[in-house]
Order: sequence, then C-alpha cells, then structure tokens
Amino acid sequence: MDFKLKKIGGQINFLFVPSGANDYRPKFLQNKILFYCVILLLVIKIVLIGVSINFPKNIFFADITKNALINFVNQGRGDFGLQPLAENLKLDEAAKLKAQDMMQKGYFSHQSPGGVTPWFWFKEAGYNYKYAGENLAIGFIDSKEVYNAWYNSISHRQNILNPNYKEVGTAVLGGFGENKTIIVVQFFGSVEPMKASASSVKITDKNTNTEKTQRENNQFVLSQSTEALDKNNSYLKYLNLITYNYEGILQNIIYSFITIIGAALLLNIFINFNIQRKDLIFRTAILIAMLLSAALINKDIIVQIIPHRVII
Repeated sequence: MDFKLKKIGGQINFLFVPSGANDYRPKFLQNKILFYCVILLLVIKIVLIGVSINFPKNIFFADITKNALINFVNQGRGDFGLQPLAENLKLDEAAKLKAQDMMQKGYFSHQSPGGVTPWFWFKEAGYNYKYAGENLAIGFIDSKEVYNAWYNSISHRQNILNPNYKEVGTAVLGGFGENKTIIVVQFFGSVEPMKASASSVKITDKNTNTEKTQRENNQFVLSQSTEALDKNNSYLKYLNLITYNYEGILQNIIYSFITIIGAALLLNIFINFNIQRKDLIFRTAILIAMLLSAALINKDIIVQIIPHRVII
C-alpha cells in the first residue's frame, strides 16, 4: 500500500511539480491535450451562446418571444406596484394584423402609407377599448434588448407603466425587408364598459404626446406572428432550454480548469524559483487568459459585438 501511494505521489509530482525528473517542465502544463481541452471549452461556450440567440443566415437574428416580453413588462410594472397585464387574445390578433400589414406593405410606422392608424386593427380584432397604447421595435436581437430600449424611452415607458392598461397583446414577425429582420408590435389596452359613451373614450397618442377623445385605439400588442413560426422554432426553444440548464455546469468546468492550471502555474514559478521556463509560463498564461475569456463571455457581450440597426 505504501509503495502504491509513493508511486501515485511520484506521478503527481511529475505532472505538477517542476523538478529534474521532468526537466522543470511539469508535464500537465505542456500536455497538448490540455491545450485542446481549453480550446474546446471556449468553442463550446461560444456555440452555446450562439444557439441561445438563434443565429439565422444573416446578421439580423433574434431570440424574441411573446412570453419573455410580457414577463419583462410585468416585472417592470411590479417594481412600481402596478398590477400585471393579462394577455388578451384579441389584442394578440390585432397586433398580428398590424405586423402583417407592415410586412406586406413594407413600412415601419404607427400609421400606414394609406393613412390606416394602429387602432384600426383593434376594431378589426373586435377589441372594444377604452384606453390604448402602442410600442414598436425592429432590428433587435433578443427580448431583453427590446424591453430595455422601450424602457429607456420616455414615451414607450409611459405605455409600459400606464396604470389605465389592464391587458396586453404581442406580435413578433420575422422576415421584414431585405435583411429578413424581426419586427415587434405591442398593444396595451383596457376594455371600454358597455354603457360608456363615445365622448368617454380616451386614448393616449404617443406620436404627439397628447391625449384625445375618439373611438379608435392607439395601442399595439406584441405576439407571435403565426402558429407555424412557433412550430418551426420549437426545436430551437428546446435547445435554448438545454443551453440554459448546462450553462452553470459549463461555467463550473471552466472555473475548475482555471483553478487547477493556476495552481500548477504557481507551483511551477515558486518551486525552484531560480529555474524558470519562460516559454512554459507564457503558454500557461495564455491558456488561463483563454479560459477567463470563456468564463466572462456571455450573451449580452455577443449582442453588443454583432452589428445590428435598431428602431423603436
């Protein structure tokens, strides 16, 4: 037993501790397999981030979902003690109709080239509104980025935090323009009581920042564009779920590699300090730098790096 322990100890020293037996080059640090493992971890991290944001075939890619946007809106409202908005299927339908109209006619505006206003689509969907508002976005990468842009805009934030709104509808439509980017429409509203008169119908016009009385609604909803789009993206959502579950595991593996390699580097430097292999120390430092990059890189950084034009 003692012999086996000594043998194991000798092998550990040979791998990690610089000595004459390994020419002061711990075999662990100069092992090519270690280098390949570090490269693999970095590649896996980048690939998993890429899967999580659903890269398409061009630079305009998006991981924007109705549920995520609604959750962000309700979290923002909750921070101010406001009631969460309930999803309304009629508002979803109105938003989808509006988004489809923009797709077909090639415009991005609150009003169509033919003069059709957003609240026209409320009436088409049969939503009898009292209060309404509209948020639009195009060219964004993920749901959080859309929400942040809206929240950082005064007029859009007023829609999100308007206490008069009780319901929300959402539409997300892909394939807009030559770049096939994603267009987002969000409607906010509350239902008009059956006995309300025409003069009591009040909406907020975010184009002029004024309130005016009329029957037409100015609220936009964000929703999935088609059921087919949901089905086509279902496998990506499944992959995203796997990615999110394994991200923590991958991070732990990366940090473990950093700890082990860092410890081996310190041993290499401070044991037999008068004998230093500068090329090995430099190579090890590069490996640690690569691992730190893999640990620190995340979806937000990728979003900032990828060029994309956004409009709200």
